[in-house]
Amino acid sequence: MSALAIALVLLSALFHALRSLFTKESGDKQIFLWLYSIIALLFFSPLFIFFLFRVGITKPAAYGWCAGSGFIHFLYWIFLTQAYKDGDLSHVYPIMRSSPALVLVTAVLFLGEQVSFQGVAGILLVAVGVYIINMKHISSQELLGPVKSIVNDRSTQFAFLTLISVAIYSIVDKMAVDYIHPILFAFFHLFFGMCYYTPYILLTKKADIIKKEWNTGLVRIIMSGVIGITGYSLILIAFTIERVSYIVSLRQLSVVFAVLMGSFWLKEKHKGIRLAGALIIFSGGFLISLAK
Repeated sequence: MSALAIALVLLSALFHALRSLFTKESGDKQIFLWLYSIIALLFFSPLFIFFLFRVGITKPAAYGWCAGSGFIHFLYWIFLTQAYKDGDLSHVYPIMRSSPALVLVTAVLFLGEQVSFQGVAGILLVAVGVYIINMKHISSQELLGPVKSIVNDRSTQFAFLTLISVAIYSIVDKMAVDYIHPILFAFFHLFFGMCYYTPYILLTKKADIIKKEWNTGLVRIIMSGVIGITGYSLILIAFTIERVSYIVSLRQLSVVFAVLMGSFWLKEKHKGIRLAGALIIFSGGFLISLAK
């Protein structure tokens, strides 16, 4: 991978983990996400307008890709906020971001990408690290613990639904930037997503709850909106210069940041094994960064 792609992905990973920390600590997580998405659209509007006039949209199919991505992101937001209601940040976040294997298969099958042995080894390390993070301790009895939790734990179930949606939108977004400039797509996918998400919020949430979330979390709402749209734009730019399987896998370093935040900031349990898993993920990310 190029140095530029690595820098873009690492910064995006940090932003994503930080926004997830803010979401986990919020009151009504669905409202919090809705509010910071509005901020993101407002913050990004000037840059969007500039690029709209400068490069424009020459392929009408771009609107279809944006609408499709927006709907997948809408489902992703529903699953994401449900997972954060009861699950630890250092538990559900790694599950939600363990999409490299799914992305690798779909990228090879549908995008025709070629992945080197070193890249595959790095992706497998990331997957192993994510699995270990979801164990309470190392033992033969606990080996199937993460699998069993899919049946018994609601937050884990929503985390895996989030995982599937991440893998799907990663492929869709990769294909979408072939039809539209990444900066324009960063705005449009969020805009279309909000077209689905806003009616859901207005129909399911009371005005006083929305006002309370705004008043109590104003600073973090603004910060989340700014770093969220900026971080995703960095990923979209990276998609244009590097393989999608490498980009998505290296972005798993956000798991390292999230585990550290959950362990030391939120004081969550099972710190040791989750940090060990995070180191394995880092090793996998390092291999991916060296892959040609």
